Amino acid sequence: MSIMSRVRRATLCAAVAGLTIAAGPAAPVGASAAPAAQTPICVVSASPSSFTESGLSPSASTVAFIITVECAPTFSEQAVEIRTPQLSNACQGQLMWYSATTTAVAGNGDTFDVRLDPDGNATLIVLGGPSCAASSDLIEADLTVAPYTTATTQVRIVAPASTQPRVRSLPASEVEDATTSSVATVFYVEFPSAFSEYQVQISDAELFDSCAGHIAWMVPDSTALKYGNTVTMTLDNAGNTFVVALAGPSCASGRTLVQAELAGPPYTTVSAQFTVLSPRVTVKGSRP
Repeated sequence: MSIMSRVRRATLCAAVAGLTIAAGPAAPVGASAAPAAQTPICVVSASPSSFTESGLSPSASTVAFIITVECAPTFSEQAVEIRTPQLSNACQGQLMWYSATTTAVAGNGDTFDVRLDPDGNATLIVLGGPSCAASSDLIEADLTVAPYTTATTQVRIVAPASTQPRVRSLPASEVEDATTSSVATVFYVEFPSAFSEYQVQISDAELFDSCAGHIAWMVPDSTALKYGNTVTMTLDNAGNTFVVALAGPSCASGRTLVQAELAGPPYTTVSAQFTVLSPRVTVKGSRP
């Protein structure tokens, strides 16, 4: 065999070996690929997932939750029914519902209908009480058109307790409505019980400005709203209080500073951040 023939043969063998390595081991006969994860058609969430009941008489043991429904955008403008008989029972049948796009009380009872925005999202507020009991409660979101999907989440009501000073925005971020650019969040303020019945000033001047001065404050057990960049509340016997901020229309996206300040000595101020997110599709599924 000539030298040239030997070189050609060696080159061919190397090429065949390279193809074999690249192909890798053959899959066993009858094996199938793992099924891809299914994107949900709709999801529902509540913030906070656990709420420490708050309030002084006659508004003792009140709660608030921000409920967010997110569906695939092919269901935009469709209605979703929210059902929570357990939460209604825990709060003695005393629930008030608001849409995040309006300041009017939109409903009472254990069910509420909300319409999805062009991105398939909707945000609503439920205020419960007074006299809510510690409990674990199911929330259902039922799509009212085919395929009639039901999404669920759970919330907990926790008995009052004294905690360290802080303020929280619940949720800490919210996607604004695609039509009205509105958002809603709970500002929950906590001080030690030694400051019970002190007044506290809650504010978010940056949110007020970024929403063109449109903030309505929803207080426990009342349909009367307060307006402005500051609201004054009274700490309960555990040193806690809360208020719901309904901001909009026409909010600009961005991060804002929430502050809560004791109105008396030692004038302690606590702060947190809240973020307004621009409208977007959050569930990318489609009709089955």
